Amino acid sequence: MVTTNLKLLMHLASLLGVFLLVSIQAVAQEEPDPPKVWSVKIEGNHTFEALVIKDVISNEPPSPFKKLLFWRHPGMLLNENEVRRDAIRIERFYQRRGFDDVIVNYRIETLSKEWRKSVIFEITENAPIRIKNVNFEISTSSEDRALITSDEDFTEIREKLPYRAGQRYETINKSEIEGKLVGRLRNLGYPYATSQVKAEIDSTSKSANVTLITNPGPRARFDSVLVEGEENLAEKYIIRETGIQLNEVFSENKLREAQREVFSHHMLRFALINIPEQPRDSTINVKVRVKETPLRTIQLQFGVGNLTRIDDGWADFYKLFRGQVSWTHRNVRERGERFTVTANASAIEQRLGANYLFPYVYNTKTSVILSPFFEHKLEPAYEIVRGGMTNSFVYQYSSNLTGTISYEFSLNNEVTRNSQESLPDSIQAYNVSSFNLNAFYARSFQRGKRGWSFQPFWELSGLFGESTFSFQELGMDTRKFTSLTDNIVFAKRIDFAGIYYAKQDSLPSDVRIYSGGTNSVRGWNRQELGPKRPIISQQGEFQQFVPVGGRGMFSFNTEFRFQLDQLIRGFGVATFLDGGQVWRNFSDIGTTPLQFGVGGGLRYQSPIGPIRIDLAYKINPTNEDLQIYQGQNYGSAWDRWGLHFSIGQAF
Repeated sequence: MVTTNLKLLMHLASLLGVFLLVSIQAVAQEEPDPPKVWSVKIEGNHTFEALVIKDVISNEPPSPFKKLLFWRHPGMLLNENEVRRDAIRIERFYQRRGFDDVIVNYRIETLSKEWRKSVIFEITENAPIRIKNVNFEISTSSEDRALITSDEDFTEIREKLPYRAGQRYETINKSEIEGKLVGRLRNLGYPYATSQVKAEIDSTSKSANVTLITNPGPRARFDSVLVEGEENLAEKYIIRETGIQLNEVFSENKLREAQREVFSHHMLRFALINIPEQPRDSTINVKVRVKETPLRTIQLQFGVGNLTRIDDGWADFYKLFRGQVSWTHRNVRERGERFTVTANASAIEQRLGANYLFPYVYNTKTSVILSPFFEHKLEPAYEIVRGGMTNSFVYQYSSNLTGTISYEFSLNNEVTRNSQESLPDSIQAYNVSSFNLNAFYARSFQRGKRGWSFQPFWELSGLFGESTFSFQELGMDTRKFTSLTDNIVFAKRIDFAGIYYAKQDSLPSDVRIYSGGTNSVRGWNRQELGPKRPIISQQGEFQQFVPVGGRGMFSFNTEFRFQLDQLIRGFGVATFLDGGQVWRNFSDIGTTPLQFGVGGGLRYQSPIGPIRIDLAYKINPTNEDLQIYQGQNYGSAWDRWGLHFSIGQAF
């Protein structure tokens, strides 16, 4: 009995020993959580906001969203060496801004959890160095000095420099100041100008005497333009495209403009203008290196339209598709003139057109385009066959401003659906002879990201009695894009047009103004916003409403665009509110209110452009929009919605 109990105790002791050993090993293997940066604080800063200082350091806390996921222990690993480097970065930040005696210390505190650390930087700014006086020295002849000092732009730059008496002496501004002075001198004809900022600093009195020294060098004129890399386009046409005139006074702006003009030539896919090594005297040579695009190309495009033309289900499925083929010859007559033939085809529109571009008329800013065309369109309310010619004169004043004057003459054969199918459709043959004036101006413009633009137009038809219908139309499209964050853009557009004069009371359907569709008010399909008329069958039954257009139109678009690259690269979403109206006559503006559509969409940045799907809801549709005729509803729930597929942003 004693032996049995002894054996039992020995077994229990063995088990206890194993348990203790496993527990000790588990404890030994369980490592403490590594310290993470949970917060970063700045103390003692008086001149600069903490947000500004935090931008120059590498340590940063997790975002508020990530802090909600506290069980994952978010945040960057604490590295004290990196904290020390951040202290040095803050010191240098202050020193470059005039605080030569700044002292930066740091401390690390533990928060509610042992692994949560707060990094605190303590700044003692001390007194900065301030500018006592500023001197300008121009090392050149008295004649050149008089030319430079009398230049208004140079004087304005001097007056607005950040180096002025009483201001902090910030070395960070040194390169910018030198660059501005040199830039203006180069635009005055001094390609070899240099500038230097010198400062005598008295650390005891915390003052600095600043001297701005400029050496313009010789004033030069363009002597020759050398071309490298041309194959098919003759050298003289590339030189002509630069716009540089021999013996013209050198200008940095002229060089940049020449770069832009050559690069924008349709036959050159690469162009670079620089100043090669040469003696620094009163003449200057310029080198242009180019690479040409292929002489002839064929381009095929294929796309998908919207769903609005599918009336008979799968039998109309082919109406979704559209295609385009283009053939281009870029060096007609070996003068860089371009000839293009383009054919478009879909179930609702077919077009055959050509254009002949003369890229240089009076100078590099002017061009002429001749465009004959023939097209057939099948709109909801009418069908039209038209052919003619458009001649356009284009003047590109700058990269931000372009103006176009064009003249179009066309012969038109229009068939308008009668309101009752028992009656024959009305056929109208007429010609259009119109002058069109268009302009495009943009500022800080990056389409879809930032900046703004406006595009007015003015059409004058039948000025000399040569057109069947005489009318005048005026309109404008204005857009603005604001980047709220790196991934959010607020886009806005206002568009209006009006036929303010017409000699005839009734105008053809194709001349009247329409709105609604993929790139307009998206609650409605193509041309379907505004007044409509019913189509009645031979049996007297209602079939549908079709738009009739009008003489006045207004629309607006507001859209928030969210880029979600963190989920899927190139993927984004958008929410929007659109609104507008089409009025038969201007007298209807006060009685017919605006209509609104709201919705959202998906975006994907593909190699061929943003693929876009939008779904919009009509907020205040009319009975005609809902297919309600004489109190009876002939429509469906889908009549309140607009579904759009497209490539490219709405605007």
